[in-house]
Amino acid sequence: MFTVDKEDGSHVITSLDSLGHFDDVELILDEDQIYIRQWDEHWQEYSVIILSHQQLADIRTAIRGL
Repeated sequence: MFTVDKEDGSHVITSLDSLGHFDDVELILDEDQIYIRQWDEHWQEYSVIILSHQQLADIRTAIRGL
């Protein structure tokens, strides 16, 4: 399951693990970059990856080719 929201000029896609094994993953898309974040319960902070739109497109293409 996922949700899509618009916040402060960005789109936020939240993916929920239907089995409840993993915390939600958020993709925050703005004009220049994309943030992927997930809450880390142990460290009590988000783990964050920042990438370009081109990198996300490359990942999507690679996954579709599997």
